[in-house]
Amino acid sequence: MVLKAHLRNKFFVFITVLSTLSCSEPIDQMPKVVFEKIATAHIPQDTVLLGNQYLKLQNGIYYLSGKPFSGYMREQYPNNTLKSIGAYAQGKQHGTTFSFYENAALRDERNYKNGLSYGKHLGFWENGNKKFAFIYHNDKREGLQQQWYESGRPYYALNFANDREDGMQKAWRENGKPYINYEVKEGIRYGLQKAALCYTLKDGKLK
Repeated sequence: MVLKAHLRNKFFVFITVLSTLSCSEPIDQMPKVVFEKIATAHIPQDTVLLGNQYLKLQNGIYYLSGKPFSGYMREQYPNNTLKSIGAYAQGKQHGTTFSFYENAALRDERNYKNGLSYGKHLGFWENGNKKFAFIYHNDKREGLQQQWYESGRPYYALNFANDREDGMQKAWRENGKPYINYEVKEGIRYGLQKAALCYTLKDGKLK
């Protein structure tokens, strides 16, 4: 009887801890790596349109007239408004790339180093609300990764180290109810695990 009572008490404490974790207060796990500043002073101010007939993509590298392209690449919508513009060095994305909606609102801002995702990547819905905030180190997820519904409510807050789950992992339905809420320590999960994050959810249904 004493053992059963002890187990009941431990279960009660565990459930209480899960219920007190708020979706509005994600636990921010700081990246465990040091990020260097991306140097772009050497990139020429030359700008070329993505559809330029002399611009070719080969094995992940852009060539202009047969030479690795360094400068800024611009993409336009059919009405000639700016769709995206990004910096390239020796044919690889290097620096910040911005993309826009047709109404000129900022869609996302992504950073690269020698062709690899590096540093912060920020995205926005067309209504101006935040869509995502990711952190990469040499194309690998690092630290807190966040995403929001178009309404502005949080969708998930996941922590990574070297592209693997590490620390608190949380996700919510659009109505604010927790969907997953667990912690990863040394590759082992502890906590609420209802499903993988494969679809956007609304009131428990696929959206």
